Amino acid sequence: GAEVPSSRVGERVSIEPQRPCRTCHYCRSGRYNLCRSMEFYATPPIDGAFCEYVTIQSDFAYPVPDSVSDHAAALIEPLSVGIAAAQKGGIERGHTVLIAGGGPIGILCAQVARAFGAAEVVVSDVNAHRRELVLQYGATRAVDPAMPDEDFTCDVFIDASGVNEAIEAGLASVRSGGTVVLVGS
Repeated sequence: GAEVPSSRVGERVSIEPQRPCRTCHYCRSGRYNLCRSMEFYATPPIDGAFCEYVTIQSDFAYPVPDSVSDHAAALIEPLSVGIAAAQKGGIERGHTVLIAGGGPIGILCAQVARAFGAAEVVVSDVNAHRRELVLQYGATRAVDPAMPDEDFTCDVFIDASGVNEAIEAGLASVRSGGTVVLVGS
């Protein structure tokens, strides 16, 4: 738009794919992630972003250095979800982490949990292919939620599925004093 400095035209960017209202209490206090009027790409009624160009507010478009490939730049935003989940969960060296959901966000949460020092990262998913995949990308174990381990406990539970049954099972697995992070809800 006309308000964007000409120096930004043609710039490679990674975007934060949301649009807060910027006027509510949360937006004005710097916690725009809690905006009740938040709009996201690919969340009805907003179309997705599988196209060559999209529009976004300039302050939600972050410059990408030439040393970062387009493929790596495309992972910056979803990776930030995994990092935020690990930070909110307080993941530390030696922790046992349970992640419900073996999709892209669950995989990134698993990788970040390992990077934060988690000793065991267990991913639960109903899809056998996803369970196989998560083992290649950071999980130490993958489980079928239809076959629960009643003795399993974790320090941190991260839901990356948004499925009520998965959340309930995860809550039941958290040790006393543990932490629950709902990413997929």
